[in-house]
Formats: sequence, structure tokens, C-alpha cells
Amino acid sequence: MYRPGKFLSTCLVLSTTLFLIFTAGCAGVSKQLEPHPMQPQAPNLSPPLFALREMDMHLHAGLERTAPLDQWIDAAVADGRKVVIALDHRELYDMSAEEYEAWLAENKFPKWYPMGAAGKQVLMDDLALLRKRKDVTVFRGWEIWEGELDEGLDPDAMRLAEVIGWHISSNGDPPPSGEMLLKRVRQILQVQEEFPVPMIVFHPFTAGISRVQKDARKAGKDPASLTAEDYRFFGPGEQDELALLLRGKPVYIEISQGQARCMENPAMRAALIADIKPLAAAGVQFTVSTDAHGFESLRHRFEPEVYCAPIGVTPQNTNGVVRELLARRAAADRANRQASPRR
Repeated sequence: MYRPGKFLSTCLVLSTTLFLIFTAGCAGVSKQLEPHPMQPQAPNLSPPLFALREMDMHLHAGLERTAPLDQWIDAAVADGRKVVIALDHRELYDMSAEEYEAWLAENKFPKWYPMGAAGKQVLMDDLALLRKRKDVTVFRGWEIWEGELDEGLDPDAMRLAEVIGWHISSNGDPPPSGEMLLKRVRQILQVQEEFPVPMIVFHPFTAGISRVQKDARKAGKDPASLTAEDYRFFGPGEQDELALLLRGKPVYIEISQGQARCMENPAMRAALIADIKPLAAAGVQFTVSTDAHGFESLRHRFEPEVYCAPIGVTPQNTNGVVRELLARRAAADRANRQASPRR
């Protein structure tokens, strides 16, 4: 049975492992990996609504905040954000009263929300109030641990969200890979039949790199010796299969800020280009994000263009989720107006 502590441990392991990745020596690349050939789709000719750095489709704004909500959003706006998905880890609201108090004391967080259904509702109400802001468009969502796709969902919480992201864990079993991602996408598409909102697969590629590093250390292998082939996420045919599954569906693949340092390592860079660029060519839609949890995460300027350009991720293939969310919100507003009695 899943417990919040397990999730928090996963997050800490992912963060620590990525730090070690960034400081590890760069492995030599014995050969340049060629992107897997895929049948391209027609390009999206609609002009993008936002530049890459103007979007943050994964900004934590709940229990882990260290400042009032408006101040936290102000910090994102100051760094250039114009559209944001503000969210929280749904799993955190499952803590018992004792676990919650211990967690607050350990992390020195203010007590913003109660646990359980009440806390989830108050959070979503707070995020909904951000619609009043004129300087940024904010959508409300959840980040949900991928294991809930196997163990059971929280439908009441999910119905409160405009968008849902699925947390891919470096500790997953099976580990992050093309095969695992195909399984999760099939599950997500099935869930969307009941919860028809846009959904995002959060940080699959950085989770995969973290797991490769972790497994290498367990085996007594120097991570600096890992090659591009060691870091490859997809096997033969899996990119084509994923692109076919996602075609025309409101499911998006996240390219998070954590990928920036990975692109500085030649082996990781070659693997990421070979894994992601063919998806972009085949019409897969992406999101960009900071995955920021606190002010420290926003200390460095968000510049996704630097690491997105080599993998084919552009404003044209990252604005799709924004268009979908704006269209859904406009439709909901029209329905509400029509349902309201006229004066």
C-alpha cells in the first residue's frame, strides 16, 4: 500500500541522484546516435501563444509553499511566466494528523491546508481565485504518483482539477523505460475516458537517467563510464508506438528544467536527442516546466530554449496544452452562463 513517506523518499532520491549526475564526469560517446526514423506528421501551423520561457506547466503551489500563494506566483511572473499550471502532490493529503505534524516540523513549512478532502478542496478553491490575476493565466491541477494507476484513484480529488500530471518515479518497478511509458500512457488514456481533462506525463526522461545512475552505483560501476547506449530510454519500435498512441490525444510529455544539466553531459545529451527528437518529428506534444517547489528553484533564470532546441521541442509543439485548457475553460464558462438564471 502506498504511503506519503514513500513518495517523499522518491522525490528526495530523484533530486539527489540528479545532483550527482550533474557533477559526475562526462562519459565519452563512442559513436553519435542517430535518431530513430519515424513517419512525420504535418507541422502545427498555428502561431504559438507563448514562448517557451513564458510557460510553466508544473509549478508546485500547495503544502510545500514557504510564502503566501500570491507572493509565490509573483516570483514566477517576475521571472517571465505568463501561463502556469499550479498544483500540488495529491498524495500528501493522505497523511495522518501525526504524520502531517511531523512533516511540517521537519521541513519547516507553514500549515496552509488541512489533510483529507477538506484540504484538497481548499487548495483548489485558492488556486481558482488566481483567475482574477491579469498578469498571468493560472490553471489548477494535481501531480499524482504513477502507482495510483495500478492501486486505485482518488476520483473526488481528480474532479477538482483542470489538468492532471502523472509523477514518473525513478524508483518505479518496472523502472522508467519506453516499455513502462507505453504502459502508463495506455492507462492514462483509459483514465481520461472517465476524467476528460488534459494529462501530462511528468519527467519520464530525467527519472530514467536517475535510475540508470542508481543501478550503476548499486552494481559498483562508475557513472562516468556510462555511454549513450546505457542511457537510452526507448527500445526498437517503441517511439513509433508511443507517437501512434498519443496522436490526436490531449496527453503531453514533460520536458522539465531538470533536463538542462543532463544535456551538458555528452552521453546523456546523445541519448536524449535520440530518444526525444524523433517524437517531436512525429507530432508528439510536450510541455515545459520548472517543477519548482520553492524560491530556491526560481533562483536561476528559466531558459528552456537552451536544452529544448537540440531535441526538437519548440513553442509550436508545447502550446497545445495551453490551447486545450483555454478552450475547456471557455466552454465551461459558457455552460455556466447558460445555466445561470437571467436577470
